[in-house]
Amino acid sequence: MNDIADKIRFLREQQGLSQRSLADAAGISPSSLSQLESGQSSPSVATLEKLADGLGKTVASFFLDNVEDTDVEIFELGERTAVPLKGGSRFVPLTAQHRPAGFEPMLVHLEPNGKLDESLYGINSVQVFVWARRGRAVLEHNGREFAVHETQSVYYDARKPHNWSNPFDDCCELLMVRSR
Repeated sequence: MNDIADKIRFLREQQGLSQRSLADAAGISPSSLSQLESGQSSPSVATLEKLADGLGKTVASFFLDNVEDTDVEIFELGERTAVPLKGGSRFVPLTAQHRPAGFEPMLVHLEPNGKLDESLYGINSVQVFVWARRGRAVLEHNGREFAVHETQSVYYDARKPHNWSNPFDDCCELLMVRSR
């Protein structure tokens, strides 16, 4: 049983979408979506972001269980599941379950020599804000590289080709907030 595969299929079916219609909305191939839903492959962070955009959901929707609907949501960082991703990275969704907003925060951990995705990607989110909470990382954005170190922050247009990597010897932790 693959939890992420099941959740992708559940969210798609909940909206009455075929695999082809979700794949088209997300900008991925129907065969890729089929492989994800069958558990034959694992999604990259870029693919998760594209699927979330195609579904009109947050990336966190793939990992959070439903919680009681309240006016205020408070949670401990340790209560959120760290989601391993390809390329030596993982993220912790910080999104409120019942208060969809115009933004989606997540905590991204990049291991030494880790990368968010194998290739550059663009998503529908117009802006992304990133604050380096710990360590150093490199943002490759639209053909240029930008080194970011602890306590620095950066805004960028996420629709342009981009990716984050950690070519350094220490782990890096980034607070990433993307527009929805």
